[in-house]
Amino acid sequence: MRKFWTFLDNGTYRVGCNGGTLYVYDQNNRELAKFKDLTYAYTGAFHPGRNLFALKSTGGGLAFYDLDGMRLLKKIIYTRLGAQDEGFAFTPDGRYFLNIEKPVLSTRTELTVYDTEHFQVVRKMFQGEETLVLSDLEFSASTGECFVIGYLRGEDGVAGIFFIGKLREDSLSDLCMLSKDQYDYIYWYKDWERSGYSEKNLEWSHPLVKDSAERPHVTLEGIWKTLTP
Repeated sequence: MRKFWTFLDNGTYRVGCNGGTLYVYDQNNRELAKFKDLTYAYTGAFHPGRNLFALKSTGGGLAFYDLDGMRLLKKIIYTRLGAQDEGFAFTPDGRYFLNIEKPVLSTRTELTVYDTEHFQVVRKMFQGEETLVLSDLEFSASTGECFVIGYLRGEDGVAGIFFIGKLREDSLSDLCMLSKDQYDYIYWYKDWERSGYSEKNLEWSHPLVKDSAERPHVTLEGIWKTLTP
């Protein structure tokens, strides 16, 4: 078995991402298929109710695969800019896929919502925001609410205020401030978690995660609750 940057298992299929190739295995680790539709593709996620896999490239692309049919359903290039490292997630009901993107400038993020039937853009949020940077998002397993982390840039362009809050409709609400260390740990821990806790990802992680003896598990909802009265 190769040493993957990301290796995920949904109970039916196992998927390995190494940048240039997406490998699909059965539960006995027998290779079923491999795809080379995106370069610099290191992360992905399983659909919550179907054997559908979303693959994200740091080069600005998405690919959606039907694993039962072993075929590419849709390839999307939303930008030619690199460094597309931000988070993404399927909604709990699986109807939508949310992706934090930087389509115009590497310093400006926006949030794009795709439907999971035809993979068309449903809406875009936070377009044109010059100081707000979204980093990651996660849906609550209990309530279905969407929690986000990010930061605000100061006039000098440097990240100054770090936050965690909720996404409601097309805006952020119930924001709580984070320290830089809190933000860094959450961001890098969730990146490692998204990889399936791979050793290869951990080798390149932030020292707060990499060098921690315990590496306490975090959810965005859980962190938010500890910061609210």
